[in-house]
Amino acid sequence: MSLTTRQAEILAFLHQHAAAQGMPPTLQEIGTAVGIEHLNAVVKHLRALEAKGHIALLPNRARGIRLLDAATPSSPTDDLLALPLIGRVAAGEPLLSEAGTERVLRLDPALFKLRPDYLLRVRGDSMRDDGILDGDLIGVHATPVAEHGQTVVARVGGGFTVKRLYRKGRQLRLLPRSAGYQPIDPDPREDFAIEGLFAGLIRQG
Repeated sequence: MSLTTRQAEILAFLHQHAAAQGMPPTLQEIGTAVGIEHLNAVVKHLRALEAKGHIALLPNRARGIRLLDAATPSSPTDDLLALPLIGRVAAGEPLLSEAGTERVLRLDPALFKLRPDYLLRVRGDSMRDDGILDGDLIGVHATPVAEHGQTVVARVGGGFTVKRLYRKGRQLRLLPRSAGYQPIDPDPREDFAIEGLFAGLIRQG
């Protein structure tokens, strides 16, 4: 199940605190770490993480949080990723990515199918049928190499877009995954490059 940005931040802090202190944090410590003032809101996010299988909440116990994925090889507690959120990418017509880093998120690498190098915020819904929605944060594994059928972030004429790559022989197209959108056929005379592969997403919440 996809995590919201806030849930991912809380899960990352739980791992970080457990690795550093040898025990889970208090509700107050979680709220302070991620900027949530009301403890009821912290509890709501913890219950969502429990429902998604990442933690177990132990009733009537101080620091009653158990990490269910803390010991798995794919989810080391001491290897959180520091990923810069560097701008926007279109799921529709290409748009210019905003320059600069908005913020840095520390996230568990187990949330991604590939190791991402940075995050982009999606604008538009042309990839809706692949589960990529407007407002999602997508991880991008930076590489200029991509195979037919992979979801890529591409630079087209100075703009950036996320699409499914179609590559047969010399034919190359960028395919949307939602009705009402047309494929993009890059003009060989314009600026075009594969910037990276879609590595997974964090849902905004």
